[in-house]
Amino acid sequence: MRNLRCVGQKSVQNVPGIEAIAWDASSDSILNLRAADGLLRLDRWIDEGVQPIASWDAPFTPYKAINLHFFADTGIACIILDIGDIIVVRETPANEEKIEIVGSIDAAISAAAWSPDEETLVVTTKASTIVYLTRDFEELTSVELTSRDLDLSDHVSVGWGKRETQFKGKKARALRDPTVPETIDDGRLADTNESCETTISWRGDGAYLAVNSVENASQRRMIRIYSREGILDSVSEPVNGLIGPLSWRPAGNLIAGVQLFEGKRQVVFFERNGLRHGQFPLRPLDGVQNGNGVSIRSLQWNVDSTVLAVTYDDRVQLWTMGNYHWYLKQEIMDPCLKWHPEKPLVFALISRSKERIRRLQYSLEVCAGPILPPFDYGVVAVIDGKSLKITPLRQANIPPPMSLHDVNLAANANDVVITLDGSDDGICRKPIFRILVLHQTWSSSYSLDIATMLPPTQVEKPAESGEISNVANAQEKLDSELRLSLEFRSTEVAPGPITMTENGSLLANGRVLARGCTSYLVTPSHLIFTTSQQLLKLVHLIADTEALEVPSDTPESDERCRSIERGAKLVTAMPSIFAVVLQMPRGNLETIYPRALVLAGIRQSITKKKYKKAFLACRHQRVNMNILHDHQPEQFIANIPLIIDQIKKVELIDLFLSSLMEEDVSTTMYRETLRAEQREDDGASSEGG
Repeated sequence: MRNLRCVGQKSVQNVPGIEAIAWDASSDSILNLRAADGLLRLDRWIDEGVQPIASWDAPFTPYKAINLHFFADTGIACIILDIGDIIVVRETPANEEKIEIVGSIDAAISAAAWSPDEETLVVTTKASTIVYLTRDFEELTSVELTSRDLDLSDHVSVGWGKRETQFKGKKARALRDPTVPETIDDGRLADTNESCETTISWRGDGAYLAVNSVENASQRRMIRIYSREGILDSVSEPVNGLIGPLSWRPAGNLIAGVQLFEGKRQVVFFERNGLRHGQFPLRPLDGVQNGNGVSIRSLQWNVDSTVLAVTYDDRVQLWTMGNYHWYLKQEIMDPCLKWHPEKPLVFALISRSKERIRRLQYSLEVCAGPILPPFDYGVVAVIDGKSLKITPLRQANIPPPMSLHDVNLAANANDVVITLDGSDDGICRKPIFRILVLHQTWSSSYSLDIATMLPPTQVEKPAESGEISNVANAQEKLDSELRLSLEFRSTEVAPGPITMTENGSLLANGRVLARGCTSYLVTPSHLIFTTSQQLLKLVHLIADTEALEVPSDTPESDERCRSIERGAKLVTAMPSIFAVVLQMPRGNLETIYPRALVLAGIRQSITKKKYKKAFLACRHQRVNMNILHDHQPEQFIANIPLIIDQIKKVELIDLFLSSLMEEDVSTTMYRETLRAEQREDDGASSEGG
């Protein structure tokens, strides 16, 4: 249910001839290698600007920079060229040369990759060999890529989960053996987009690496899995149309590749043993006829394995997965991406002109409608390329990837905001929500009428609006709509700004309320957040930040604390029905009714003398009905005729009378919640006085 939203952007212009970039995680800066005026230049981009590090004569023969890596602990940059040169640049040399060619491979280099711990370099040569080198560039071992490696590929696929293995009755089963697939791939090369390139990708722990190359003897592309010591572990099963891009998920369970299949493109996954493990199709590109002339250059996982970047010749697409469905969350018109080695949603981009570098920071956020009653219908929008999935969870709790409404967009969406459009009287009529969608260079607007339950309708056509002329204006309009949306989601008693830092610290007006926070929401009366200890906590909001009381980790005795599933995060809250929606790690939704939120609603109804609403809430949520009297006894005694008139039914009144007892539940079983709310009521009354 989360979308990728850009929360930070920086760029440096007029840096011509960029060949490669690398991150320096220690200073959070970017190194770039560029060719200009017959020289190779290595620069560092920091906030103050571009600082030159070194420059030297470029090779006379045509070359390509295959790998640029920076060692933050020693201040050394390593540059690997396809002509075979391995160059080291020392930013602050002691008694060594600043620029040094530490080695050269005569057979030329087709691919290179450093291990995650930066201790081993693996290069593949154009003579079909793999060379393992230490960090000091001493050879560890050398492995030859031969056709005999195919002997290790002795896979047997029984086709589990495929149509041919599904039960179809006795007659259909008798016609053929269900364990034999209808078609068997022989691993033939793709007819187009086959550049015969080689790709190397390490597993996150550095124990294994995958090499994707073409076997010339059999004219088959295959993925070889090697151990860190250079021992061949497995070979992928034959896959028709497999091309060069390859990326091993840092979590270690999947290896991603790309297949050209019947004129379409799809990302295919392999296990470490070489067997296929699912796939998902890539969408047709806007402005490109059947993908002609645009090839896929690379696949890259981010550091925490949550986002897969698919890089084309002219753009980058960011994909996420939930409930076994792959969502296209972003499309950026720059053709080269480099993930940050430590920050999961930070990356750098090189423009098509190779003259600009951009640093983008994203966050995974839920696009939800207002939480402020009576507009808290739990409207949530999920981006999936040209599809916008919209669900009002209060009316239809539909789990993703399904949705109540599926809006077809004219172009891929990059961001979306839901605001309140208005209503006739704000009370009797259900509200109308406005949904603003940001595309690459323009925006579109839709209207969702909660009362009709009909799909959203477009209220502003891009060709007719004329108000969005570039990305900056579109982003400015989206930001203004986002601020309006936050106003409807805020509360009058919020103790200043409530934010969460990247390391999970929850702050209220600068005061640290909790650490290890994974998600949070603010309702009119509560701050709700989840923690890494698998707990859901509620804090009663008051004007004084210092008086905010965060419950302890005792879900068995404190109703403001509740155990939840590991990895669950908040999606939205609906205070009108005392509900909180959580999303589990695998993607499904769970709606819960925290006792503290229920009691807050019951007390509010009693204070407003809406005794029937409070009675029904007690009945549905199994709350002791003594609270109807014990919360405000004097008011209860004075309004007995009103209570009877509201409840009316004799059987319901009998149910209430039979549950009465001598115990004051407002000081026993509901003591903690009452004490927190009493401070809030006292603060509100003092302000009124």
